[in-house]
Amino acid sequence: MAEQIEQEEPSVQAKDEKLVGIRGWLILPAIGFVLGTLIRVSTLIVDIGAYSTGMYSDVARAGIDEIYTLEFIISLSLTGLLIYATILFLKKKKNAPKVIIALHIASIVALYVFLVFELDIEAKMFAVEIVIQLVNSVIAAVIWIPYFVVSKRVKATFVN
Repeated sequence: MAEQIEQEEPSVQAKDEKLVGIRGWLILPAIGFVLGTLIRVSTLIVDIGAYSTGMYSDVARAGIDEIYTLEFIISLSLTGLLIYATILFLKKKKNAPKVIIALHIASIVALYVFLVFELDIEAKMFAVEIVIQLVNSVIAAVIWIPYFVVSKRVKATFVN
């Protein structure tokens, strides 16, 4: 009886070994995190340059610079969370799935806030773009949050 248990354990362990690592469907979020981080950081650098050169002086004259400043601060915070989630993901840290789920939720909330701001100042052109981003974020969350909650590969990979 004890021999049967010992013989079964290696096969279960070998099965888990096949699940360990950033393989399978985890490759998609890995690519997304790396590319997303690069894109978000470069976008922030461009935005900082635009603010510092006075490119947004028309926004200030329109009296809505506080809204755009708040949007910039929220974007900066989300970028920080994205960088943190990417590092945890690549290091296969145990809390990576929770941080990734928090990132998805925070992104949806932030985009909703941005949408409310844009509609409030009647910037419909920007609101349409935000709606598209919001729909994309909701679709991503509907796919990836359950995956990071129930996936055996996620449970086997993020253990550090």
